[in-house]
Amino acid sequence: MPAHKSLFIILRICEIQFTVRKSILHILICMREFTVHTAEHLSALLQGFRKQAGLTQSDMARRLGITQQTLSAFERNADKASADRLLEYLSILGVELVLRQRRAGELARSNPEADW
Repeated sequence: MPAHKSLFIILRICEIQFTVRKSILHILICMREFTVHTAEHLSALLQGFRKQAGLTQSDMARRLGITQQTLSAFERNADKASADRLLEYLSILGVELVLRQRRAGELARSNPEADW
């Protein structure tokens, strides 16, 4: 299944409204939690949270002390971002990063080693 279709299904299940404009996913976060399963999900959520806060890439870049081009690359490649940079970005938006161990039933259905 193409990545955009799997993301569509996940977003619908989680009752997140979205629109696609110029191949960029704009997310309106309608809930307090979202489980990130891939780096693609993280990139889309970062952009969505920023836009929900009413910040442009230029605004956010200014707050982080980087260029708009650097911020754009950061949002597109969130999987390559340092933990410090990611936490700083989220802090500006008032978003928390929560790590939670899966319940036993969830572990049986997945293979965490497959992602390594």
